[in-house]
Amino acid sequence: MSALGRLLRRAYKEERLPATARWVMTAAGMRDWMQLLRRQLRPHLGEQRDAVMDALTAELFARRHAALVERHPSLDDGAPRTLALLMSGLYLLPFAPRRRWIVASLGGGPQTPREHARALALTRRLPVEERWRELTVHLGELLIVATERLPERLPRARPIVAQLCFDMGVAYARDMSRALELSPDTPVANAIEVLRTSEYLFRVNPEHESGADEARGRGFIDGSACPWYSRPGWGPHHCGIFGQFQAGVCSVFELRYSLTTTIPKHGGDHCRVDLTPLRRPAKA
Repeated sequence: MSALGRLLRRAYKEERLPATARWVMTAAGMRDWMQLLRRQLRPHLGEQRDAVMDALTAELFARRHAALVERHPSLDDGAPRTLALLMSGLYLLPFAPRRRWIVASLGGGPQTPREHARALALTRRLPVEERWRELTVHLGELLIVATERLPERLPRARPIVAQLCFDMGVAYARDMSRALELSPDTPVANAIEVLRTSEYLFRVNPEHESGADEARGRGFIDGSACPWYSRPGWGPHHCGIFGQFQAGVCSVFELRYSLTTTIPKHGGDHCRVDLTPLRRPAKA
């Protein structure tokens, strides 16, 4: 294994990535989620795709702005471009110009050097740790908004979003397997390791335990849930839809992912997932 691979694996395993790295990586992850949703909706919505995406992002940002202003009243200064520039800064859009469509519903991203500077200045009002924590909630908020609003335009919206999550999980697992230089000899441990990298970045199961039984092809993660289940509108079905991301990850390692305990469905204070062989072994 290369020195870079060892360093990256250690940083993830010990969950010691600097706050700036977590913010930058989560912003990139959110941009990727939005880009994939936009791409997946085109065959179903055609010319209506951009208008629908604008409606989804507008509601997402309105919900998050309301939550942010409760903690930081100075972020509601009444200026017409504040929200667009704040979200542009949080998503690091000044450094990702091809994704500026993300804030099209707010009037577009920074257009001038002054607006670029103001976007970054607004973002600096939040400590770096809080920028990361804020963005981790956006993924769940996007899922809530998508499953609430898309069925008005798209009858099979939920299965489509679930498939999107699965596809994202497959792509993520393949990318992380290469980045972490994982050995093919321990598929269960590999699946758990990759799942934990995504959980770590999006604050899922910050307190957790896990186990892998390679001989039986089984494993589990049991932890303290996610930052989304307490948000208005979240329901048990969202756990299943978003769980398809983890199912996609596990499929790369020939494993089945099962949500066996979730707080929205079962109550309590923890969630558990079990990994089992995707294919049953042939009988002797």
